[in-house]
Amino acid sequence: MSRGTVLITGASGFLGSHIAARLIDQGYRIRATFRSEAKSQLFRNVLGGNNIETCIVPDITAPGAFMEAIVGADFVVHTASPFTFKITDIDKDLIQPAVQGTARMVEAVASSSKVKRIVLTSSFAAVVDPTKGQRAGHAYTEEDWNPMNPEKALENNLFGYQASKTFAEKAAWDFIDSNAGKGKTPSLVTICPPMIFGPVHPAAGITKDALNESSAQLLHAVTSPDPAPTRMPVFVDVRDVAQAHVDALDIAKIPSSERYVVCAGKFTWAAIKEICESGTATTESMSPADDYYSISAKKIEDMMGIKWISLQSSVQDALRSLDVKSKI
Repeated sequence: MSRGTVLITGASGFLGSHIAARLIDQGYRIRATFRSEAKSQLFRNVLGGNNIETCIVPDITAPGAFMEAIVGADFVVHTASPFTFKITDIDKDLIQPAVQGTARMVEAVASSSKVKRIVLTSSFAAVVDPTKGQRAGHAYTEEDWNPMNPEKALENNLFGYQASKTFAEKAAWDFIDSNAGKGKTPSLVTICPPMIFGPVHPAAGITKDALNESSAQLLHAVTSPDPAPTRMPVFVDVRDVAQAHVDALDIAKIPSSERYVVCAGKFTWAAIKEICESGTATTESMSPADDYYSISAKKIEDMMGIKWISLQSSVQDALRSLDVKSKI
């Protein structure tokens, strides 16, 4: 018996493909949106089965983008949002797709009387305060917010990405707050991961020649003679993030709206290179991460009982999935 129908966006993405596969495995029916029929076809070919519907939404920012897809859905998992720094226009290529895509989704949810919960993929980028620097000894939690403003967001691509995630998550919370007490308003759970590593899922169609951003950075680290310094040395495995999204649909376990940060620990690019070359990371290669903040994921650990996948396993499984030789 199905546990309900989940409308999931970004199902062809690095994270979205893992979420979709777990939803199916754990008894949900999914309706997955794609920008093209080619991506939809690959997804169906890999996952198959009667528990999958697919639909094409070529532009998630278009008015009414999700109005047809939302019909009959019990839950929404919204993961679609750009994660790339290869852009020409910060507002057009990063901020607007994230914010307007979220706006179109909550508009669709507002038109439905059936949706019980929205799970939104946000980011640690919406949590970290870049004005405070490395903050050694500080542990970020769900109470923290990136103070980014529209003017500063346009200064560089990194600020633009942080702004896109911050503004999109705030748009979702504004929707929940503005509709409180107005009939049946669904609850909202946001998941805020830092850098995501781990294996690529076959349904995503990611290869060494067509990589998602975090896998591209990981591969660059293991192939570079001298790995770069690590700007944000906190990580989590894609499989843990996917499971957090699925668990967040459990209204019996999480009865109201919540915000969660997820994090398995710290990393450095030098440590990742060592894992590839020798199977483990030394204290020396990890030590630069001590000069930076950490993330306290106690809230989600207590609620969901997550046991985090280690950096070593995450990196080795990522390299194996991309058919990259390493010490395994």
